[in-house]
Amino acid sequence: MEVLEYYIDLKFKYQQADKILISKQEIAAILFCSSRNAHYILQKWIEKGYVAWKGQRGRGKKSTLTFLKPLDEAALLHVENLVKKEKVKEAVNFVKQSNFSSSLKENLLSTIKNAFGIQHIDNQEEMNDILHMPCQHSMYNMNPFFVTIATEAHILNEVFDTLVRYNPVSKTIEPHLAHGWEVNEDYSIWTFYIRKGVRFHDGKTLTSKDVQWTFQSLINGGIDIPNKWLLEGIQDITIQNKYIISFHLKDGNRVFSNFLSAIFTSIIPIGYDINSSILIGTGPFKIDFVNDKKIVLKAFEYHFQGRPFLDQIQMWKLPETNLNPLNFFTHDNLGKDKTKGLTYTIYDNGSNYLIFNMKKSGAHQSCFFKQAVSEMIDSRKMVQDLGGAREAPSTSFIPSKSDYKNMKHSTIKAKQLLNKSKYKGEIIHLAALRFEDFLEDANWMAHKLKEIGIKVKVHPIELADIYNEDFMLSFDAVYTGEGFEDNIELAILILLRNEYGIRRFLSPSQLDELDKGFNAIIKQPNFEGFLQVFQAVEEKLKEDGTIIFTVHASEQDTFQSNLQGIHISGYGWPIFQKLWIKKE
Repeated sequence: MEVLEYYIDLKFKYQQADKILISKQEIAAILFCSSRNAHYILQKWIEKGYVAWKGQRGRGKKSTLTFLKPLDEAALLHVENLVKKEKVKEAVNFVKQSNFSSSLKENLLSTIKNAFGIQHIDNQEEMNDILHMPCQHSMYNMNPFFVTIATEAHILNEVFDTLVRYNPVSKTIEPHLAHGWEVNEDYSIWTFYIRKGVRFHDGKTLTSKDVQWTFQSLINGGIDIPNKWLLEGIQDITIQNKYIISFHLKDGNRVFSNFLSAIFTSIIPIGYDINSSILIGTGPFKIDFVNDKKIVLKAFEYHFQGRPFLDQIQMWKLPETNLNPLNFFTHDNLGKDKTKGLTYTIYDNGSNYLIFNMKKSGAHQSCFFKQAVSEMIDSRKMVQDLGGAREAPSTSFIPSKSDYKNMKHSTIKAKQLLNKSKYKGEIIHLAALRFEDFLEDANWMAHKLKEIGIKVKVHPIELADIYNEDFMLSFDAVYTGEGFEDNIELAILILLRNEYGIRRFLSPSQLDELDKGFNAIIKQPNFEGFLQVFQAVEEKLKEDGTIIFTVHASEQDTFQSNLQGIHISGYGWPIFQKLWIKKE
């Protein structure tokens, strides 16, 4: 502990006193340290002007200690010092674990929050614009082939590039690392023309060999990546020359270009191990530093689309707090005048839902039980009761396809179904992501189910827990959400095939239905047919209550008036590469 923190401990014990009678032995006992250390700490307090000390000689006599710094000032100074030393996690823990008043805690957290956002450093030698932001979980595995969480995917999209990219405005696949491509009539041979002069972060130039190495490593590497299905149809990869490469597919695939726009098909340099926790790409930002507490991304000077304006992005893993990662440049940092910012409504391109674990035995294996639960979860009532970011009740993963108008819920019918299920009062263990809205939803559902005698225990889980299959499969049900990216076609295909998503909880027969749907979907000649097949698959999951949709969410954020180039990705975050700051 630092001497200031020791001072705070003593001052907290004597909050109402400006002056106390105390001995050095008593100080040592309060601070849980030796008498020698207490003497050293006291001398430091005097040097720094925290206290005045009037000693008394003689056994049994106490000295006079006068507090010169109020508790709130001392706590604030300590937090500021920790933040300056980049000990942000320690600062948050100090506030959370203290017994300060709620108003002082709020003030201290606000001080920590001010350390985040876009900061401009201007001196004679250099000018730097640095984005500081909090993270909700550790992201030390900076590998695009294993990503399955939306936040990670957004960040890794700034570090890695793919052959093609989806344009959310034109709703088409466009050139990226490849400046063009050709495909034969039956969609079985796709030929890509690689841009010249594209550099990796280590300075090497991208060629067809890097593309071939990446895909062959993924296909033949013997590793279990979450979305390896994207590559299942590739039969051969042939290099025609340094900048031309062809993919030969076993069967024609109209949506193969969508596959190659996924973050899971990012291109890495030849020779790199795809199992590595840290890889390099060609993206606008490169990884400068990473551990389980902090990630630093640095602008890549030679990105083929131009250097980004931001010089650095620093992300800090913090303990659970009310610090919203999006608030690093939103209205909470605008100061008193919040009218100058630009307001964006960010819609969740997906849905929240409850899914039962069909791989675990229990009451939920009965379709009557699941249907009883479905009857009690009236999403329209959830939106009315809880409000907040809940934009609308949901009946589908796709917001535009949700139709709640004709949905009816009956407690009487729910009880009848529950009686048929032979439920015997056992506790249903429900996991829910440790976010305020998700936990509110889960507790609301638990309260509603209690009305018909179903006992539910809600277990908060972390985002990182998603990667722990045994842990996730220990619950009877999970309450989570699916945030689709801009490319709806690709998002649906990932939903159907990603082993870390809904597939993890389904029975073998349900998985067969998903796979049949997937194979039918990729053969559809157009998007309308694509959606029809998907909705049929979705309906089968809803019929017996395995999946119960709840709400579509949205969030309204007012961004700083000097922040320009705001483009919101399908993951709900501004694209860092496009941000720039207008000096005011």
